[in-house]
Amino acid sequence: LLRIAVLQSAVELQLDEVVKPAKNLFEDWMLRKKKIPPNIRDVVYVAGIRFGTEKEWRYCWEIYKNTIIPSEKRILLQALGATTDPWLLQRYLLKSLDRDNVKSQDVEAVISAVARNPEGQYLAWRHFKAYWPQIHALFGNGSLGLSTLISSVISDFFTEYDYREVTEFFKNIDVGSGQRALEQSLETIKLNIKWVENNAEDIDDWLIDYLKDSTG
Repeated sequence: LLRIAVLQSAVELQLDEVVKPAKNLFEDWMLRKKKIPPNIRDVVYVAGIRFGTEKEWRYCWEIYKNTIIPSEKRILLQALGATTDPWLLQRYLLKSLDRDNVKSQDVEAVISAVARNPEGQYLAWRHFKAYWPQIHALFGNGSLGLSTLISSVISDFFTEYDYREVTEFFKNIDVGSGQRALEQSLETIKLNIKWVENNAEDIDDWLIDYLKDSTG
């Protein structure tokens, strides 16, 4: 499990020595129907989608739609949220509203996958707000899924504006058993804000040095 986590992080960090072979495995799977080793399938799918085009995304979507293997569906649901294309991320979120596309038990996985993607974080939040009545009706107040979803969508926010917006949105909403997750997520946002305040100068200096080195 640790090895897989390291490989996933390497893909997210765009480390070429991991991304390149993962993309090659994805291409062999997509174009030549070669099997991917089960223990790295999730990493390969993410690399193929994250660094691919709409074609790769749609291919994986069709595989998701047609496979009857639950574990494969789950891996693909996570990977489909890894694209850097905002349009595809938005379409993916909208697909999660249609029970012919995404089963009710998988909606949380779709929205959470998009929320974990830096390019999709605010798309997921806007979707969550816009379709709150449908989401609430789907999960109900006693659902663990609602708690998980709340945490996934908002706990990585790191600005005062984010904190105020989340607080205002939930001010008059009863989230039932999700209340604890909401409170914990708001505390996490506060910690994120404090961390950024304490480290902003160092981060700025590092970025300036990095950009200087990158441009020669």
